[in-house]
This record gives sequence, structure tokens and C-alpha cells, in this order.
Amino acid sequence: RSAPGIGSMAATFQDCIHRAFPPEQPWALQELMEPACLRIGISKTLGFGIVVGSTLVKLPQVVKIIRAGNADGLSPTSISLELLANVAAFTYYARLGYAFSTWGENAFLLLQNIAIFVLCFYYTRRIGLQFLLIVASLTAVGYTLYFRLLPDILVPEIVCTELALPRCRITCEEVAGTLPILLSLGSRLPQIVQNIQQGHTGQLAFATYFLNTLGGAARVFTTMQELNDPLTLAAVIAALTQNAAIVMQIILYSGKAQAATKAKAL
Repeated sequence: RSAPGIGSMAATFQDCIHRAFPPEQPWALQELMEPACLRIGISKTLGFGIVVGSTLVKLPQVVKIIRAGNADGLSPTSISLELLANVAAFTYYARLGYAFSTWGENAFLLLQNIAIFVLCFYYTRRIGLQFLLIVASLTAVGYTLYFRLLPDILVPEIVCTELALPRCRITCEEVAGTLPILLSLGSRLPQIVQNIQQGHTGQLAFATYFLNTLGGAARVFTTMQELNDPLTLAAVIAALTQNAAIVMQIILYSGKAQAATKAKAL
């Protein structure tokens, strides 16, 4: 199927380029300053900036865990849910044909979250049957959603009527698009709750979550500009909100994590 919003956005972007750089005519750079073209230019720049930045955004967290030699304060449940959301998001976007600048960070975040997932289970001595079961489950989910192997889900007509649904059939593609939203709504909640319960944020890296928050705010803008996809918009807003909450916790609990680590060492 064609991706929503891509055709109109691509045409508009190409129109701006053609007007600014007409073939065999003097350049008309002022065309790029037109409001519509300016918004598109900003969106494209932010989009590629997010993708480039995502290649390193989780690196501070990886480095902090390795240097500390532990994963204190990190929630394995939250990490597993976030990784599942990454898998589902990648399978959703990769098959739709969206411009890479609108979703490419998901590919790089997936790789980095795999590293954090392995480190967390390694340092908490949980490399065993539970770890293998989670890996097998993530692989099965990714394979099923990427190749759209899940049969259509039929919704009872009475439910369709009550909810005013346009149709009573949910496709595998829609499941792949909805799953990251549902997980985004709660993937970081276990981490947020654990931070409150333990009174510190352990080895959580401020740089990683701060950059995630900035990237999330930029991604909300690019999604609104370039995609007509409510599923994507809801997912990025949910992720932005939770990243911002964890940033505030790291600031509020500043210093308490070090005290907790020293107390554990005694």
C-alpha cells in the first residue's frame, strides 16, 4: 500500500527545489524562504538530524553501564518493552516506503537497545532461560509483523458500531503500527515507577534521555509536517512525554544515585 502523506509531501518538496533551482535559468533562492518551503526545509533538516543523532544517542547509556560494571537502577521490564516497541516500529515503517528521514532513527535505536538489553541482563546475572525466551519471542514477533503473517482480526459488528469504526477488520500492518503506540504508552512507566520507589535513577544516563527528549520534540514536528499518520504521531508524543519525565527524575534525584552506589559497595 502507499504510505499516507508521502506523495503530497514529496511533490511539494520537489516543487520547492524546482522553483529555487530552475533548469537552465538563474537560481531563485528566495523561493526557499516561502513559508511552505521553509517548513518543509526545516522538517527535512530536523528529520535527517534525528536519524544521524540516533546513531549515538544511546551510546552514553551503554558506556555508563560498562564503566560502572553494573546496571543498577535500570528496569529490565522497561528495557524489554522498549526493545519490543523498537522491533514493532521497525517492521511497521520498513515496509511502508516512508522517507528514511521520517523513521530511520528506529533502525539505529533498535541496534543500540539490543546492546543495552544484553548488558542489563548480563550484569544482573539473568543470562539464562528467561533471556533466551525473551530473545526468541522478540524474533518471532519481528518476523511475523515484518512479513505481515498475522491473519486479519475480525472485530464484532456491535463493537464496530459502538466505536464508530470505519471497518470491522484489523490488518497485520495496523497491528504493527498500533503496537509501538501501546508499548510507548507504558514501556518507560516501569522505569519511572522504579525510580520513584528506589529514590534514585541508578546508572541512567542523563545525556541519553535528554537527547531522546530533544529528538522526540523534533520528531513531533517532522511527523506533523511530513506524514498524515495518527499512529506515528501518537507514538512519538507518548515517547516524548515519558523521556521528559525521566529527564526530570534524573535532575531531581541528582546525587542520590551515587550515594546509593556507595552504600551498596559498603
